[in-house]
Amino acid sequence: MIEYRYPEEKIVAQYFAELLQDTKATEIIQRGTVTSAEEATHLSQFFWAMIEKSTQAVEIPCDGSAEYWTEKLYNTLGGYLENAGYGQQWEEEIDKA
Repeated sequence: MIEYRYPEEKIVAQYFAELLQDTKATEIIQRGTVTSAEEATHLSQFFWAMIEKSTQAVEIPCDGSAEYWTEKLYNTLGGYLENAGYGQQWEEEIDKA
């Protein structure tokens, strides 16, 4: 299960998934788990798409900056994928970013 340190992390992740119209990321975030290497890759790619979108002066639905919350999500999502056995997928997408 994806364990968010702060509830705002999930709110921000859901917000960006909707903003990017990424239904697969929305499903993963709502479910709270990744069930395959393909989903792990998708979640990793979604994270980097979220970073790119956040540079476009997006107003997020909670206190703090988009940069602040995406840094938190980097640790949360990366840590989750590592612990779930999908560290390779996360690292591959970091290398592409």
